[in-house]
Amino acid sequence: MTEVEPVVSISNSVFLCELSSRGFIERLVMKGDPEGMNWVLDASYLHQAGYPDEDKLFGHFGVRVDGEDYTSSAFPAPALLRSGENRVDAVYGFGRFQVKIGYDLSGDEGSLTWNIALRNTGKGPLTVEDFGIWASVAYVMFKDPDVRRNMEQSCAVFPSVSKHFSKLACVRRSNRGPHLGLYAVEGETRSVGTFCRFENLFFHDVSPSLDGILYHRLVLVGDGLTGSSGSAAAASSDWIYGGEGEPVTIGEGASLTWAYRILPFASREEFYELAGRLGHPVWDVPPVAVKGGSFEAAVRLPEGQGPSALWLEEAEEGRVVRRELYGATEADGTFRFRLEAGKPGEKKLSLQTGGGRTDSVVFNVTEPIREVIEARADFICRELCAGPDAETPHAFLPISNQGESLGKAVFVLMKNAIGTRDARQIRKVEDGAVLYVRPKWFTEGDFRRPTPLYGHFYRIFDLDYVAHVFYLLSRFGGGELVRHAPEEYLRWAAEVMIVRLDPALHKEEREREETEMLGVYILFIEELLRDLERSPELREAYDRLSALWRTTGERLRAESDSYRGAVTEHYFDNAGFGPTFEALCRSGHPQEATRYGELLLANIGFSNDFRAQNPDRWWEALSYMIHSLWGGLSAASALVGYETLRDPEYLLAAYRSTMAVFYCYDWNATATRLKLRKGEAASTYSVAGPHLNRPDLSRNRFGQSTFTERDGEIFKGLFQGDSGYDWDMGEELAAYLAGFGTKTFLYRADGEIRCVNGEIFSEGGRYRVTSYAAYPREYHFYEENASYVCGEGEEAGVVYYADGKFERE
Repeated sequence: MTEVEPVVSISNSVFLCELSSRGFIERLVMKGDPEGMNWVLDASYLHQAGYPDEDKLFGHFGVRVDGEDYTSSAFPAPALLRSGENRVDAVYGFGRFQVKIGYDLSGDEGSLTWNIALRNTGKGPLTVEDFGIWASVAYVMFKDPDVRRNMEQSCAVFPSVSKHFSKLACVRRSNRGPHLGLYAVEGETRSVGTFCRFENLFFHDVSPSLDGILYHRLVLVGDGLTGSSGSAAAASSDWIYGGEGEPVTIGEGASLTWAYRILPFASREEFYELAGRLGHPVWDVPPVAVKGGSFEAAVRLPEGQGPSALWLEEAEEGRVVRRELYGATEADGTFRFRLEAGKPGEKKLSLQTGGGRTDSVVFNVTEPIREVIEARADFICRELCAGPDAETPHAFLPISNQGESLGKAVFVLMKNAIGTRDARQIRKVEDGAVLYVRPKWFTEGDFRRPTPLYGHFYRIFDLDYVAHVFYLLSRFGGGELVRHAPEEYLRWAAEVMIVRLDPALHKEEREREETEMLGVYILFIEELLRDLERSPELREAYDRLSALWRTTGERLRAESDSYRGAVTEHYFDNAGFGPTFEALCRSGHPQEATRYGELLLANIGFSNDFRAQNPDRWWEALSYMIHSLWGGLSAASALVGYETLRDPEYLLAAYRSTMAVFYCYDWNATATRLKLRKGEAASTYSVAGPHLNRPDLSRNRFGQSTFTERDGEIFKGLFQGDSGYDWDMGEELAAYLAGFGTKTFLYRADGEIRCVNGEIFSEGGRYRVTSYAAYPREYHFYEENASYVCGEGEEAGVVYYADGKFERE
């Protein structure tokens, strides 16, 4: 080997890789990519954005050995050694040990092999307490008004963490391949952590106002907190991953080694096909089952090998219980087994290969969702509705100026409209709507004069939530309402929505621009217009609002090739492209909808852990997370997309992301520090472990207000005092109730009939279908043009399917 020049470039038929003199990757591009995307974060953008994080670029590392911390960023310059034409090793000598990072494009023309070795070069044993290396791919929200930069030069990152078979799916946000897959092929990967850097100018009268970056760090040894202010005790309460942070001792002259293969992939299916070729087990396990249910699962191992051991783990009374499982290998090499769902809570399903390596998947068992819905509504009305003598009478707690805080009221009304009626609950929301909502959000109650709750401006998006409360009240009968007739609330909803959509009714540019952005009003605008059309007294309001909605639809259609709807207060936002996709579906523009649909499909995760299959979002947690509100609403938009476009990819994405969101309501969860009471909820779950900004939030549930005291003035401005951890929840449950809350679907895949949002079993020449819906009323098999819809007030928890039709027993 010979020492080479400070900057090195290597390539093969697929990749061009450029290394800096400091040993990290500056540029990784795929040849033939028309966008020329750099798949790693580069120093030039960090400097441009003012982010001081060059020490987190791809290939930098930190290690704690015998109680002392060492980092590559503090190392003057590694030796860059070339071995042949297409391999370079960066060698860092630290006295008693050496770290060698290798980048190899020579072994396989279609991949990059990333080798990592830590060698004991001193006398006696070496104790490695922590070792983490940055795999900082281009997860970035660019501060750039050109939305195509965020679509084509940025990726979402979906981690699958297991002992020997971890992988990252890095999906270009446009959903146009090639994407980038990173697969572990040697060594143990303990976890994947993130660090967030952002700037939010919300209070500076700027829109868009938010940009930022997530840096990803592979945890190879320990808990991944080298160089952070956290501690192992604070890192995680997750028994699923948290017990693997023990130090490792290396004997004199010995080494620890890891290797990852980096390859392009075109689709979710190909991501797993490539995993199988590299020796990874490929699982088929649903993300969620309902207590008392059962399901079939399968796993495919290389060359059809069956697992040498298969077991299920779950937490019971503070300890982890392991149960052995058995199954059979079929002729095609697939190992199939049946699982009884058992008690609620997270389940870790693991196997060992013949070579002694371990892989796992994590699924959840929930209470029947109906029980979750009913318990949540009861909790809100008992504990989160302020009474008439409270400091803020009739408010929905916790109090916030943002309209999202009205989601609880929306949900309670939706539950009463679709599920069990409770006059006490309806009355509490009606009192709040009249005595708290209207006077707070509108000066002197005048809908044409929104109150500037943010100092010198008001937020257009808040009006969506206000109008939704008013509209849902209008759906109840006069005998169920006390303060006004249903028609009055219908008029209020129409007037608020006219202000929401008409830019001519606003003086300032910020508000005028925001009237053109989509929001949660997409959930109810069509029903609102339908009810207005039926009311002769409100014909004028109908004409005005329907004209504004038509204008919105035509504008969205005309602008669809510019992707303007992907921008909100954030430079790229599923709160923008999700509703835009849904609006185009609902307004009869399927071709234009498909453009935004690709952004939504790229946004919804896939993983071996049900909690990492959520729509990609980071702001509310400063890490990759489940966000209950916009995770649930993005999932609901995907379901509308399936019902419009009939592509099963939307159905599968909608379901797995919906089930992730219910983790925020799960009072049986055992693997997160925050335990919930029945009916309680938390708006956010951080998937990252560790969460390097806030180690105490690693794999934990919380609300965004947790950042108020420690993480910047922006949070103090948004949250006054203790805003609790469920301030923005509710609309996602309303969206669920309109979709999976009542509907179950069948579809075909690989020659089989499969079920989404339920169980399906062959039984006596027909299929028995059991729904998981909270209020099961509809079954659809679109490929066979078959549907079953219950009559008014009826439910059907079980139906049968045979010969192209559904039937009751």
